[in-house]
Amino acid sequence: MMDPSAVNDSSSGFPRRPMVPTWLRRAGALAWRVLVVVGLAGIVIWLAGVLGTVTASIFLAVVVAATFLPMQRSLQARGWSRAKAAAAVTGTAVAVVLGIVAVALLAFVPSIADLVNSARDGASAVRSTLEDAQASSQVASAVEAVLAGVRTWITDAIGQLAGGIANAVTVGILALFLIYFVLVDGAKAWAWAQEAVPDAHRDRLHERALDALDGVGAYIRGTTILAALRAGAFLVAMLLLGVPVAGPLAVMVFVGTFIPYLGPLVAIGAVLLVAIGALDLPRFLLLAAFVVVVWWFENRSLQPRLFVRTLAVPPALVLIALPISAYVAGFFGLFLAVPVTAFILAIGGTVIDLLRPSSGDASTTVVAGWVDRLAQWSWRALAILAIVAVGILLIAQIPLVIVPILVAVILAATVAPLARSLVSRGWSPSRAALAVTGGAFVVIIGIVAIAFIYLAGPLSQAIGAAVQGAAAAGETTNGALGWLVPLAETFGGSILLFAGDLLAVTAAFVLVLVLSPLLAFYFLRDIPLGWSSATSRMAAWRRPALLAGGSRAVEILGGYMLGTAAISAVGAISQYAIMVILGLPFAVPIAILSFIACFIPYVGGFVTTGLAFLVAVAFGEPPQILLMGIYTVVINIVQGNIVTPLVYNRAVSLHPAVVLLAIPAGGALAGIAGMFLAVPILAVIAATWRSALLVLGDEPEAAPAIDQREAETTSQAALAQGLPG
Repeated sequence: MMDPSAVNDSSSGFPRRPMVPTWLRRAGALAWRVLVVVGLAGIVIWLAGVLGTVTASIFLAVVVAATFLPMQRSLQARGWSRAKAAAAVTGTAVAVVLGIVAVALLAFVPSIADLVNSARDGASAVRSTLEDAQASSQVASAVEAVLAGVRTWITDAIGQLAGGIANAVTVGILALFLIYFVLVDGAKAWAWAQEAVPDAHRDRLHERALDALDGVGAYIRGTTILAALRAGAFLVAMLLLGVPVAGPLAVMVFVGTFIPYLGPLVAIGAVLLVAIGALDLPRFLLLAAFVVVVWWFENRSLQPRLFVRTLAVPPALVLIALPISAYVAGFFGLFLAVPVTAFILAIGGTVIDLLRPSSGDASTTVVAGWVDRLAQWSWRALAILAIVAVGILLIAQIPLVIVPILVAVILAATVAPLARSLVSRGWSPSRAALAVTGGAFVVIIGIVAIAFIYLAGPLSQAIGAAVQGAAAAGETTNGALGWLVPLAETFGGSILLFAGDLLAVTAAFVLVLVLSPLLAFYFLRDIPLGWSSATSRMAAWRRPALLAGGSRAVEILGGYMLGTAAISAVGAISQYAIMVILGLPFAVPIAILSFIACFIPYVGGFVTTGLAFLVAVAFGEPPQILLMGIYTVVINIVQGNIVTPLVYNRAVSLHPAVVLLAIPAGGALAGIAGMFLAVPILAVIAATWRSALLVLGDEPEAAPAIDQREAETTSQAALAQGLPG
């Protein structure tokens, strides 16, 4: 075949030399494909960092579930059901993880100041030794810089640990909930994800993924055993030699073991830095010799036995993955870097084989087929993401236009069943729409007025009381529960910030309250005509799918809002009742706050019940604290595991794990409003994506002919019954 870049010479009849050399043409073809693939990967990594809490929770849950997967299989082999085995494994995993965390906190947190001081003393001892030895200024400066860096790292790490405790607790709580769902429904989710994979590759991909999970679990189990043995050995050695703050240093050694290369280096460096300032030369040399012996024994004997079944990861890839993982998920990213990289490497070859086109449909000979296919998917994904980004930017620039429309759509969907009921009783569409939207407006205004009256002043006092209760809990437990203070401050500060934002934009808020019911009225009254006009130029075969998707979306929105309102009312009433019975202050503002916050599934109820418990700690007697603690645990278990999943499974058909993850994701993308809207938006997407694919696809070959006027009549009749308005 003639080179398409060649040009015929009319005088000689022979082709000229190509206008573009072959190597340059291929380099350019490869370059744009690599560029779009790398660009998409960069955006995915950036989004994963923005959604760091969700990303870390998912990966942490999968890794912990893989660690305990042999126990799950053993129980199922004994005849246990998958749900029963998953519950037992989850309880065991939670007990083990919480036990490790509790021991680490009890040993580490109370001695943070002593650890910093000991590191400072060690640096001063090294400096004095150099001065006594009359070392050269260059050597002294280099050693001083190294010591300053280590000391700064220790101080910064401790500060980040204290400052990021709220995020760590959030990630931990989400991950602990997700472990059960991964064990119960992980196989179903993986099977669903493989539906688009050709049969020729599906079995191999499944086998490689299972092998990768087994390898990840073996790595975590081996690392945990190695960390425990290493920390125990260092603890005994430091106690025998008289090293101060041996407990916190042993915790650092334990945690550092999970961070490849860098973690052990920094942890053991901290041990030696503290020891050099507290021990004489013979004991310090004994400790240094102990470090060398432990390192030799681990590499020659212990690690080959512990990691015999794990997946091998090249050290260079580990060092590349560590900063990327830290950017995406912070400290948890460092912990997850090796397992995630190992899993990707394990299935990477199969994925590449999956992307390779068959010999008969290769679209290009310039680059490898799998590279071309990956690039074709990537640039289209980038275009879709760009459209979404432009939409979000427009919404952010004109919120007073978009927000009332969104609220009106949700309000109209919520009251649509009542409007249909009134129309069926003989009311006109206009009269029914006016009645339900007017009634909804009165209810909303009443709720907003009561909320402003009771939350304007008492809210800050209630949150202050919660922080006071957290401080009291920390003092009572000698600092073991001191992490409750930053946690209460973080959640309380977010609530106060949201309330302050509402007060700052009171005019805009009032505008939304006025415009939304008016728009909802017109949506309810005029949606049949508007829907027909919007779809009049669409092909007739696309309209049924579009109508079905719109109808389902409205049904989902209405069911979600009504179900959430019921859950919120139950939570608020029970919260008010228990606080009044126990004689605790701030019952009314916390109950109102609970009603509003429970529109954020799972998280809202957890935060408000936690604030109420901390108020009980601050103002109550031991019996009151005990009863409030029991209520807090029971109400969260009942709402989180029974009421909320039951309501949402019927209303929005979303898996509880999806609902649970949507909340922090929405908060990271759009703040409090995102937390409110994340679940209904996902529910609408879940209900309409199949219809959207049909609308965007090609006309089915066997589709029956549909008369244009008949299609319009069918749509009008369906919409007149309230679909999708």
